[in-house]
Amino acid sequence: MTSNHSCSLQKQLRIVPGGRSDYQELARFHYRGAALGPTRGIYKLVDEHLWRHLAAPVVGVIVYGPPAANLAGRSAATGGVFAGLDRASALSLLNEQMVCIRRVIIEPRYRGLGLASRLVAETMPLTGSPMVEAVSVMGRFHPFFERAGMQAFAPVPEAKTDRMKAALEAVGVDEHHCRDSAGVGKQIEQLNGPLRRFIDGEMERFCQKFTNRRMMARGPERTEFVLSKLDTRGNYYLWHNKSAEAQGPRYNLSVSRKPYRFS
Repeated sequence: MTSNHSCSLQKQLRIVPGGRSDYQELARFHYRGAALGPTRGIYKLVDEHLWRHLAAPVVGVIVYGPPAANLAGRSAATGGVFAGLDRASALSLLNEQMVCIRRVIIEPRYRGLGLASRLVAETMPLTGSPMVEAVSVMGRFHPFFERAGMQAFAPVPEAKTDRMKAALEAVGVDEHHCRDSAGVGKQIEQLNGPLRRFIDGEMERFCQKFTNRRMMARGPERTEFVLSKLDTRGNYYLWHNKSAEAQGPRYNLSVSRKPYRFS
């Protein structure tokens, strides 16, 4: 597309409230699959041009959901504002003050126009939430969250992941080979008794952090799953809603370990 054509096309794109059906329209283009869980808001980007609208009724979609209970990046980004609370209080404060971007998808024919950043930038204020967060591995390669005004925080080292990597290295599995699950599986099969029991125990321990994977049996499927989780720590992104901050905080931070002031 030429720059003039791109500019003209942008003027005919509009962001409006959407729903799950709009997400399903584009879900096949997202690497994480269709399952969403609970949502807090969905917005879609539509093309008002007559024939293009017929070809692509939904150009892009962004899905907001409730924040996860625990994110290492969040603590560093917020100065520990949600730390030092009992679980119920922390979840209550989180749900009041934070929403999380779950998905951002652009129809392939409309990519390369900066529409992902536009979707994020224009819909974050619509949530009415004091803070919006996101976690993305792809953000390392395509910084559209930062272009939308979010601040990026590098992945925080995770002790269990580092321990699993160290265990694999201890039995001779180089980090560069971790993408080859079949090859790693063969290496593990050839280990002697003590080393095999050691790595099986470490894999079992590692899987305990994933609720639906705790009972995985030893074998190729478990090896593939463990390896897939060793390099999936994405950047953490945070955005402060200045309009919400101007109205003053709606919560009491005196119980947190470190008082937090919005900057």
